[in-house]
Amino acid sequence: MKFDVSSFLNYELYGSEKFSIHIYNLLIILALLYLIRGLSFAIEYWFDIRIESQKLDRGRGKSFLQIVKYLVWLVGIVVVIASMGFQITLIIASISALLIGVGFGLQHIFNDFFSGIIILFDGSIEVDDVVEVEGVVGRVLDIGLRVSKVLTRDNVVIIVPNSRFTGRHVINWSHNEDLTRFYVPVGVAYGSDVRLVEKLLLDVAKAHSQIVKKPAPFVRFNDFGDSSLDFQLYFWTANDFLVENIKSDLRFGIDDQFRENKIVIPFPQRDLHLKTKDFD
Repeated sequence: MKFDVSSFLNYELYGSEKFSIHIYNLLIILALLYLIRGLSFAIEYWFDIRIESQKLDRGRGKSFLQIVKYLVWLVGIVVVIASMGFQITLIIASISALLIGVGFGLQHIFNDFFSGIIILFDGSIEVDDVVEVEGVVGRVLDIGLRVSKVLTRDNVVIIVPNSRFTGRHVINWSHNEDLTRFYVPVGVAYGSDVRLVEKLLLDVAKAHSQIVKKPAPFVRFNDFGDSSLDFQLYFWTANDFLVENIKSDLRFGIDDQFRENKIVIPFPQRDLHLKTKDFD
């Protein structure tokens, strides 16, 4: 018995008056899906090469890559549907009506979805940016259409709905420049040599490997406090993600230098006055 390839490919798996599926339709769909997947990997590989060669900014490149991949899959799905014999205009009209019907019940999901599109296009938040959302500081690992992944300083990945980035106050430490300014407050006892305090603070900052030389660290004599002379040590660093570790190092160094030079860090003091009353 001779195997008929043509009859096999034209074998009807499902049929109706308006629509039918044959085996060759399934093969075309599988081929298109593999082609789309391969094209997606090729685009990602090309972007990775451009990013590694520093011809493209990493954060913006990853965000733009995400947009391109979504567009490739969208066009691919449309082609797959068209290859099955469906009318694209009819499908779009049906989806639009469906979205309007369920939109009221899924407002938050649609809000996150469109927020993701806005983030990817406007570039206000990009992959590898260090952001602060509702008091939590983390590095953006991935920006999806509905949610984004943020790695915190505790090495925990949190899933953040995209609407949090567009609808609430967000600090992007990496948005303007690679360097960010921070400060460490410190108080010394009244009577201390303020110029010596300034010198010691600057020496500690300049000795730290994670603090840049330009702009140079500086000290601000902030105020005459209730029980101390208040200073602030300002510095710039590119490692804003782990800046709390840098601040800790500075505090250790400041304490060592103050001990060696007899500079006292006071603690709050209160004078308590007691009044006595004579009773007859």
